[in-house]
Amino acid sequence: MGAYMQQHDIFIGSMLDELNLRFAPSQSEYGGVGGLDEMVALQQEFEIFKKGRPLKNSIAALNLLSRNNDVKRRWLELIGNLGRHPSNLQGMDGEQAIITALVDNLRASKPLPVFFASHSMLGERDNKQVKITPRARAVHYIEQDYIVISLPMQSVQAFEAYQQQRAAAKAQAALEAASAP
Repeated sequence: MGAYMQQHDIFIGSMLDELNLRFAPSQSEYGGVGGLDEMVALQQEFEIFKKGRPLKNSIAALNLLSRNNDVKRRWLELIGNLGRHPSNLQGMDGEQAIITALVDNLRASKPLPVFFASHSMLGERDNKQVKITPRARAVHYIEQDYIVISLPMQSVQAFEAYQQQRAAAKAQAALEAASAP
């Protein structure tokens, strides 16, 4: 996703942290507010995540954004383009898979916290997928199952190298077509 965030790639971890705090294990038993209990209540009251609604709109409604306007714009563009990626859930693109996982989880009788992560989209074809893991121990120091949502990303340099390879392949194909009898 280096193409989207560009020099602001350093903010990706912070943006994922914002999501992870919103969907963290409940803190109510410790007197805290927030996390999963709050998300369940917000979903019941406002239906923040809804099939057919762009994920980026839900993220914006929760203000899970940077204070820096350029980072905010780029992050929303990245989120908005997850629908262009396949997912590991049959018949769903990346955006649909995330929304479905969140909606189903937040209305479950025993919802799980959600952990947002990223993985390299380089290499195998499956690496380009948004990956939803329905139950995993995402945080080694917290004995709690999570739903894990992993977003495919690549560095700016990898994206630029891909663009150069694509341009070279197009040029080669045009050259071959022009020289064909």
